[in-house]
Amino acid sequence: MLQLVLGFALFVSPLQSPSLWKVFEGVRFESKYIDEEKASFYVPQFGDELLRMEGQKYIIKGYYLPIDLSSSGIVLSRYPMATCFFCGEAGPESVMMIFPTEKLEGLKMDDELTFEGTLKLNDDDVYQLSFILTDAKRL
Repeated sequence: MLQLVLGFALFVSPLQSPSLWKVFEGVRFESKYIDEEKASFYVPQFGDELLRMEGQKYIIKGYYLPIDLSSSGIVLSRYPMATCFFCGEAGPESVMMIFPTEKLEGLKMDDELTFEGTLKLNDDDVYQLSFILTDAKRL
């Protein structure tokens, strides 16, 4: 029986790994002043574990936030709008930019959505969120 359990553990894919939201909790953010913007921004300090995860496929579930963006992406939050990062109740580790493969229509605030896509980390573009899911397919 133990061999069966150990054998199964070796074949667990990134898609079946613990919640990305839980992994994001471990990221430290430091306030950094950006001269060009004349403002301070939270800049993530990604650890080795998360850096190794970049480029792999994951599934994430969260709440749609109707944030006006100039790109084709949407914002997914670990928490509903009333307690999200943009309302001051949560940290920057609780929001993610999603770039879907297909146009999403008819979404309403706090719709619960699930996506599968490729994890991308961002620590240098202040116009993007720190966590990004590219080529995301809605499940």
